[in-house]
Amino acid sequence: MSRAVALALALVMTLVTACGGGGGGSAPEVTSAAGLPTLNIPPSQLGASNVLPVTVDAGPANTGYNVNRLYTDVTICQPGSSTQCQTIHHVLVDTGSTGLRLLSSAMAPALNLNRQTVSAGLPLLNCAQFVDNTFAWGPVATADIWLAGKTAANVPIQIIADQAYNSQAAACSVGGSAITTAAVLGANGIIGLGLFKEDCGSGCAAITNNGFYYTCTDATCAAISGVKISKDQQVKNPVALFATDNNGVLIDLPAVSAAGASTLSGSLVFGISTQSNNQFTSGAILTTSASGYITTVLAGQSLSTSFIDTGSNGLYFDSSTIPRCTGSSAGFYCPTSLTTLSATLRGANTVAAPVSFSVDNASAMFVGGTKTVLPTLAGNIGDSNTFDWGLPFFYGRRVFIGIEGQSSTLGTGPLYAF
Repeated sequence: MSRAVALALALVMTLVTACGGGGGGSAPEVTSAAGLPTLNIPPSQLGASNVLPVTVDAGPANTGYNVNRLYTDVTICQPGSSTQCQTIHHVLVDTGSTGLRLLSSAMAPALNLNRQTVSAGLPLLNCAQFVDNTFAWGPVATADIWLAGKTAANVPIQIIADQAYNSQAAACSVGGSAITTAAVLGANGIIGLGLFKEDCGSGCAAITNNGFYYTCTDATCAAISGVKISKDQQVKNPVALFATDNNGVLIDLPAVSAAGASTLSGSLVFGISTQSNNQFTSGAILTTSASGYITTVLAGQSLSTSFIDTGSNGLYFDSSTIPRCTGSSAGFYCPTSLTTLSATLRGANTVAAPVSFSVDNASAMFVGGTKTVLPTLAGNIGDSNTFDWGLPFFYGRRVFIGIEGQSSTLGTGPLYAF
């Protein structure tokens, strides 16, 4: 993989390669879309802080049973405006992907963000594919992004499932099904705050048929074709664009008992060692490969394409000894009793960190559908070389994500520290 990106609920985005939620299934969902948030909430009301509250909860209304989803609120504005804005709730925080991707159905038409274009004024379209055969498709627009007291100006974002371009989605689908509503995604969008600055990088600037970016062949958009696109126009990590506190993020979540909980509150802190609240005091610093990978040593096997990701709702890895669930819980593990395992995470810098984790019966945990915080949820990923350390890894840890090329007291990203 040349860019590590990921999403939630066992959905794995493959913007060049797979990272993220693993190959597992999901709990039952309904199909109603979430309603629109309130328009015209000025950023001046948001405060001046590098801390953004995050929660694990049931998600947007009428979206089914969501577990281990880390949500926050994101305010977007017309570039340069402090009044033509919208705060969108229940946006998935995803440290495994890059950039802001919002469902068209969650955005008020009055916001009317400017769409990016390429030659002859034709629209720029973005594709995000997932290994479970779902995909996100839609145009690229520009917006100012407000997160707590921080702002990133004039940022390219993806608008998912814009009806004006749905007929062209086949180019992105690869036989899969589209993410079109909050019920499908379990969120109103994704805020990708991971290791990289852009969702594709230099590859998309050099290769026409890159699989990420497309444009219409004429004004009717009856057909589309691949297009080279500069880094400036690609969907971006907004943190790297902040004036300060721009070298990474810290996810700070409290510990949870194996029994789980109905909700959980924590903090997303911007910057690494830039303020008193984002200092790294002790632990392991693991640099990643240029592609964003670390190695997990588990049961004597070295899984060299491993990663750490809030956007995955479980721990995903392949096991030949832990029983798998059937029925509506297929894709998750269902051991007969709580199973405790140990692994070692190793960075490209050879630093090693031992980690103990537990796996419990997913079917039993899903009964009742009241607990959204499940620290022992795990499933198979369908890749013997990968361990996806999803949201359960973050419970009870302060996990730092260092952005590529950005320096801090921990070194130069991409890196993880915990």
